[in-house]
Amino acid sequence: MRLRRRQVSGLRAALACAAVGGALLAAASAASASPRPSYSLATVGAFGGEPSIAANSHGELYDTTPSGGTIMYRSTNGGTSWTQTATADPSSGDDCVFTDQSNALYLCNLAGSQSSAPLQADVWKSLNDGSSWIYGNNQINTAAGSNLCGTSCNPFGVDRDWADAYIPPRGTTSTARVVLMYHDFYGPSQIWVNISTDGGKTFGPSENILANMTTTAADQGAVAEADSACNTVPAGLRIEKTGPHPGRIYAAWIASDPESAATGCNVTMVQSFHNLFVAWSDDGGATWTPQLAYDAGVGHDASTPFVSFTLDNRGNPYFGFAAPGPSDNPAACAAESTAGTVQSDPTCAYHMWVAWSSDQGSTWDGGGGTVPGSAAAAYEVDPSSGPQTDVFPAIAAGSPGKVDVAWVHTNETEPTDPLGKFDPGGCAGPSATGAASFYPPTCSWNLYAGQSLDLSASPAKAVWTTGAVTTTPMHVGDICNLGIFCVSPASNRNLLDFISETVSPTNGLAHIAYADDNKVNKLRVANQTSGPNVLGPAG
Repeated sequence: MRLRRRQVSGLRAALACAAVGGALLAAASAASASPRPSYSLATVGAFGGEPSIAANSHGELYDTTPSGGTIMYRSTNGGTSWTQTATADPSSGDDCVFTDQSNALYLCNLAGSQSSAPLQADVWKSLNDGSSWIYGNNQINTAAGSNLCGTSCNPFGVDRDWADAYIPPRGTTSTARVVLMYHDFYGPSQIWVNISTDGGKTFGPSENILANMTTTAADQGAVAEADSACNTVPAGLRIEKTGPHPGRIYAAWIASDPESAATGCNVTMVQSFHNLFVAWSDDGGATWTPQLAYDAGVGHDASTPFVSFTLDNRGNPYFGFAAPGPSDNPAACAAESTAGTVQSDPTCAYHMWVAWSSDQGSTWDGGGGTVPGSAAAAYEVDPSSGPQTDVFPAIAAGSPGKVDVAWVHTNETEPTDPLGKFDPGGCAGPSATGAASFYPPTCSWNLYAGQSLDLSASPAKAVWTTGAVTTTPMHVGDICNLGIFCVSPASNRNLLDFISETVSPTNGLAHIAYADDNKVNKLRVANQTSGPNVLGPAG
């Protein structure tokens, strides 16, 4: 999953800082440098890690964090100010926020207080902008008369849930199809869905995507099953609302490979997750067609710790992810990390990348990969020859080929092991408790953003504008990407595992939800205030 992109020659740097968040520096061709979006920063509420953000059809914004329960905020003025909504559940793990076409509001939530079974996922719905919430039960619970197993009701336990909702033609929010996706925690490491056809009131049983493939998907399914058998990380679920296949359900995930079983399956995060997969269903989730989007190669890890997934307004899917480039040699980078020389090897640096499909998932970045339909190369958003590490990729799309991306960046290359995984505590600094002497200086992290309006061009020719949004670091120290295995004294998982981005459908402006635990210690949002937006004719 390492994407290669050539930075257009004749780079003309020199774009001034803009607003509170600073400006995006241009990475554009000498012939025509694109104008840059500008951002302002706003405080949403108390500190909360891994926020999820969504916009409804009126451009109203919703931002939720699992820190302290399903804490959610609403903005009606483009993210300038925020009001906290009612809390659906005082207990929370992984959560997400989304709407249907009627602007009914939904939450997904992991390990809430409703279920008597451990590690289950729930769906909540609000018809009044979060003032009150309705629980999405499972048919098994309804029949039993008590909540045995949450909305998901999966016997293998649940981890990293995502969800979306869609109202079919001539339907209402009470007949919306609501789909909950996750992978199992201590079972066969598969991707599952539970589906509701009554607007999220009740959900059916857990369905294994890779056990319910379309008859034409045998070859792709064999690849997906082999690579996903040891470990998976769900990337997202989206339902196409506008485009040639309205109602199509997309599920996306990353996986390792068959050889990674020796490192321990399912629970650990020590595998190199180098395969990006998507599967779609056109029959309401009964059958699925999988497709490998991109394979970065063994040892090229894209789990930093999550990738980001979205659709544009014509139903085309996109991945945003952070990874080293194709020329990275994991063994060499590990040796250089231990020797303290990795900062001088630009091939070991982690960059932000994008892969997308212009034909609703069948072909990625023009194809050419080893597996038919997969990408041979992808779009490098921020090429450089200096040390750096990008994590927490986020992506939002407008019209086909037009994307906004965001990530968290430091000017140090984090040390890695021979599997391509970050050394625990690698950015904590060499003097931190439990740190190694070869670690780089303590890392300072800033929020970065990028935009391209011409992904109809090849990965070698697409133009990006990129640069820092925050001028004061929003985090200092380590960012661990090993999930619950961040046990080193020098590890830091305070930000949890991701940031999130959305685009307002009313004006195309981007909004990035992130956590700042350095100076302000708040849940924050970066709001695009001016510059190009991703709505409009395809590039």
